[in-house]
Amino acid sequence: MFNKLEDAINWIVVQQKFRPKTSLIHVKKAFDMLSLDLSHIKKVHVTGTNGKGSTCMYLTKIFVDQGLKVGTFMSPYLVSFNERIKVNGENISDDLLLKHINLIYLVAAKYKDETKETLSFFELLTLTSLSVFHELNLDIIVMEVGIGGLLDATNILNYDASVITNIGYDHMKTLGNTLEEIGLNKLGIVKEHNHLFTTVDKSLYDLFNNYVKDKNAEIMIIKEEDIKILSNLPNIIEYKNETYELSLLGTYQSKNAALAIEVAKFILPEITHESLNQSLSLVSYGGRLEKVLDGVYIDGAHNTHAMKELINTLHSTFKMYNINILFSALSDKEPIKMLEMLEGHVKSITTTAFPDTRYESLASLPFKFEENPKIALENLIKNKSEQDLVIITGSLHFIGYIKKEIIPYLK
Repeated sequence: MFNKLEDAINWIVVQQKFRPKTSLIHVKKAFDMLSLDLSHIKKVHVTGTNGKGSTCMYLTKIFVDQGLKVGTFMSPYLVSFNERIKVNGENISDDLLLKHINLIYLVAAKYKDETKETLSFFELLTLTSLSVFHELNLDIIVMEVGIGGLLDATNILNYDASVITNIGYDHMKTLGNTLEEIGLNKLGIVKEHNHLFTTVDKSLYDLFNNYVKDKNAEIMIIKEEDIKILSNLPNIIEYKNETYELSLLGTYQSKNAALAIEVAKFILPEITHESLNQSLSLVSYGGRLEKVLDGVYIDGAHNTHAMKELINTLHSTFKMYNINILFSALSDKEPIKMLEMLEGHVKSITTTAFPDTRYESLASLPFKFEENPKIALENLIKNKSEQDLVIITGSLHFIGYIKKEIIPYLK
């Protein structure tokens, strides 16, 4: 048991990060030890290669604005560990988080005594969130998948609605090397008689339709042609002949918002266009083309799929600016491919380092390199003109480090 939240968090983060899994039996056993009845709570499950977090935040804001008590489970975090569990859109309090990590600590010890096995970091975190949500007697919970879907710890529940944002190349060692393999893993969140909402690419329509049919489930595919982008700055879209203003920037946000609209209508059939538009225009979510200083933005693009979307946004939302990139990434996220994609679309690229065990030096690559990210950012800011923007990207872990450790000293 822990008296300080720092000690509790330190315990949970040092647990095994990844372990081979062939089923969810072990997580379900640990969940059963908690004796939580969540059957009365509405549940939404969100997976996909990119856009999960934004979709979760859109849904959270919509539900909160409708007067519902809402729990949201997300990952990773940018600045504070508490960002992972939200109550009515706000980060969980230190006291509540400490209380429930202590509860899970006891369950983990009991589980180890009975099975001689340990639970992973993400499994423990998922159980912590569910313990919190049960105590608060919420109306609805929005759960973001950690990796994949089929064998993700969040998949131990039955959900009212499932969401798959898109399918791209990421976590291939775990999910497979083709879009079809990755798609099948994420489709693992779809259960019998479930309702799936997706903006997946048309090349995967057959795979999705056949899978859902086999599950006797329902599917709604939102197609690219269903959405019109009326303005990039501000971000205004037309969807099903109705106009919505989105507070989050980026062309890719149009699909995330459309998913949130459809899921909200499914959960709350009486919700009005006015209510949806109001909520979508007021969503706040860090690290997604977030302005952190004058002319400086951070964006969490951390794989080739997300980088393609960021480049599209550079040519639309920021087409009137010269873009200077500050880049760093984890070694398992194809940093060279992401950098090659950016070349030719931006004015300059500077690579840098940051403290993470999965970071490997980018110094040998044919790009300007500055080891110290604070110096790198200061130089970019000092040399930029009024027609220049600095965009910091490549990794959610990297931009989180920049936002927490460097930006406060530059304001």
